Amino acid sequence: MTIKLKKKKKVKRGFRIFENRREAIAGLFIIIGLLFLIVTFILWGMSKLVEEHFILSEMLGAYSSASLSLCFGLTFIGMIVGTRNWLAKIVCLLAAGVLIVTGYSFMETSTLLYKDKAAFENKQFEKLVAIPIGVEYDDPDTGTQFIMELEFSDLTIDVYNLNISRNYYAANLSGKPLEIAYLPNSHFGVSVKEYHEEAGK
Repeated sequence: MTIKLKKKKKVKRGFRIFENRREAIAGLFIIIGLLFLIVTFILWGMSKLVEEHFILSEMLGAYSSASLSLCFGLTFIGMIVGTRNWLAKIVCLLAAGVLIVTGYSFMETSTLLYKDKAAFENKQFEKLVAIPIGVEYDDPDTGTQFIMELEFSDLTIDVYNLNISRNYYAANLSGKPLEIAYLPNSHFGVSVKEYHEEAGK
């Protein structure tokens, strides 16, 4: 009887070691994710300190967003490893996939901004005159709403950095042809104003 009990204890101990290893791996992913959260705040702070250098500031901002996406992506991967519920695994896998793709998108944006460095310094902007077919706003919990993107038939221009408020756009620019200067690779807007035909000639 004593021998059987000892055998059972050995099996249980082995099972616990497996459980701890799985939880340790999950914890490792979450810790790395938290490190990326710290990096996010550092990069965001640096982007605010160099706001007068447009390209560098926007690049750091894009890296900050990529780091935040990786933070949550790695956290969800840790949850995939740590949970035994298959439905939870699938949901976490989908969330991690979306966040990692989003992070890659922000990294790509930073690369495109770097390619636009010379164009920005030499004021070699692309120009567009058209009426937007769509406008995307940010969604703050409180305060002013700002335009994030202006959509055209074959082009989307990021104008978030120009701080165009929803109220200003509605009162002065909505439904009118706009003259927009933007960077050729990243499609970041440099200026947005109402187009006057006489001035454009």
